[in-house]
Amino acid sequence: MTDRYARLRLFEHADLSKLAKKRVAIVGVGGLGALSAEILARLGVGQLVLFDYDTVEEANLNRLVYRTDQVGVKKVEAIRGHLRAANPDVQVVSHPYDVTDGRGLKALKEETPRCDLVLGCVDSFAVRLFLNAMCVQSRVPLIDGGASDDGVNGSVHVVIPGKTACYRCNRPALKDSSVAPPVRRENGGACHFTSLPTTMAVIASLQCQEGLKVLLGFGSVAPFLMYFGLEGRLERVDWKRDPACGTCGRRRR
Repeated sequence: MTDRYARLRLFEHADLSKLAKKRVAIVGVGGLGALSAEILARLGVGQLVLFDYDTVEEANLNRLVYRTDQVGVKKVEAIRGHLRAANPDVQVVSHPYDVTDGRGLKALKEETPRCDLVLGCVDSFAVRLFLNAMCVQSRVPLIDGGASDDGVNGSVHVVIPGKTACYRCNRPALKDSSVAPPVRRENGGACHFTSLPTTMAVIASLQCQEGLKVLLGFGSVAPFLMYFGLEGRLERVDWKRDPACGTCGRRRR
């Protein structure tokens, strides 16, 4: 490692230089994904695979790493230059497509099995379920992050296929076990909910923190974390697998 990583060498719980050989996919490079991508790039993750079909909008500028002069540019292309400037050691692969159909779906199916970890940073419940099924099927860990509609709370769900509860476990309302992709959103990147940059930074950091544990095998991975911003409280839930889950229940450990 060069001096760029000098402070990381002091980390006593794992050898962070091993991140150079890791490949991480980030689906959605909006509020959570853009921040997560920057954190992982600066840590020295060898390859980042980014998926997002949206373009940078002026409404995004209150919370993301994007600049005013990038409005109208595809997010994955706009952040690519930012990440290269932050750390030239990191290889960035960008897919400016919707992962639910066409070229994006094909790319996701090809890339997922080649990755060591997938970060789900989407704002659609249907796409979360789809990514969950895809990762369980490919036996690739998924860390899903999300924020509440009012922008002040959030959660992080770690899915390690065969070990921790998947996104569908213990959710009785979710009957469909299909891995078929959901119908594509038609609202583009329009913002319909409060998006607080401080909350996004907290959740993105928690995703990356749990991601480091998964990638390097140290510490105790938290299956589910809930962040309550108004109270300044973080709660860990040791969510158990559901043997009858339609997505992961039939799979062996």
